[in-house]
Amino acid sequence: MTRTLQALAVMLALAATGVSTEAAAADKLASPPAFVHDVRIEQIAEAYAKDAVDDARDKHAVALDGSEKSIQWVERILSSMHDAYARAQPKPSEDVVMSYAKAYGSYIGEVYRHQHGGEWGIVTLGGQSFPGMQAGGSGGTFWPWGRVRNRLVNGPEDNVADYYAVLLKPTAPAPEAASAPAGK
Repeated sequence: MTRTLQALAVMLALAATGVSTEAAAADKLASPPAFVHDVRIEQIAEAYAKDAVDDARDKHAVALDGSEKSIQWVERILSSMHDAYARAQPKPSEDVVMSYAKAYGSYIGEVYRHQHGGEWGIVTLGGQSFPGMQAGGSGGTFWPWGRVRNRLVNGPEDNVADYYAVLLKPTAPAPEAASAPAGK
């Protein structure tokens, strides 16, 4: 079974348990998000990250190596993808956008996890649950899938290299408001 099919099988299992895998969250909420580590989400993210590496190599002639410097290459790829999205008529479906958001968002999350620690799991914010990460050390939560989705749709205002740099700042404000998932 391919990595993507394995990830889809895990996502179907999550759906069967009633866990929402894609949900919007409010930008400003009174309470911090709740986080529950979920090894199934981690397995999905690992598979999607490998898909991003394959896509970058096959469609963009870029070798993503898991380094923090490679996040700049991801930003360049997403910039090109956004430009194509902006020109497209009709626009790609949300499912198509999210397939790339999951792949490249997982890659970003996996780079962070391997370099700085952290866990994938389910974040609950504003009564909505969705896949996200909890940073090692600070315990802050963030949503790489949502950020990449926003980068693809909105453009450079949601630059993922800048997003990653904010995640690395030890005294940075929690990135949850700026990165809460949008759309589906």
